[in-house]
Amino acid sequence: MDALKALEVRKSVRSYQQKPVEAGKLDTLLKAANNAPKAGEFHITVVLNPEMLSEINDKALAIMKSSGNEFLMQRAALPGYQPLYGAPVLLIFSAPDANHYSKANVSNAATCAIIAATAMDLGSCYVVTPTMPLNEDAALARKVGVPEGLKPMCGVLVGYQDGEKFATIRTMEDNINYY
Repeated sequence: MDALKALEVRKSVRSYQQKPVEAGKLDTLLKAANNAPKAGEFHITVVLNPEMLSEINDKALAIMKSSGNEFLMQRAALPGYQPLYGAPVLLIFSAPDANHYSKANVSNAATCAIIAATAMDLGSCYVVTPTMPLNEDAALARKVGVPEGLKPMCGVLVGYQDGEKFATIRTMEDNINYY
């Protein structure tokens, strides 16, 4: 699939098959992410271990439920809701908190991984909630390999789509003007 088609058909997948992502496809995603435009360092942590994925998921869900944030609490209250949506891969993008460009750096890298996933017929979803337990629990962040001094800022879930559970229907926004 070419890049323009991948951009056109990309969507946030929120239900995954328990089928592993092939190592070659994962390598391609990581190369795409590392080729992103950037203004400073970032790091990608690849979480494949099912027990660790479950731990991050469960801790993120608990944080969402008690966050005081109306959106997060409503989402967490949905029947069957899980923050990692059963994805077999979580990419965690971390960068120095002090760099003003870090959020742009990690978001650019995440977007490149997402477009690469779409081009390879993989589902993906940009996520922030899995970073919450990693930012609250330094031992957990170290356990998965987030380097000291870097802050987890976003994540990307990757896997093979399994239905349309928790799907978001998007329409073309009226957010463009010409001068």
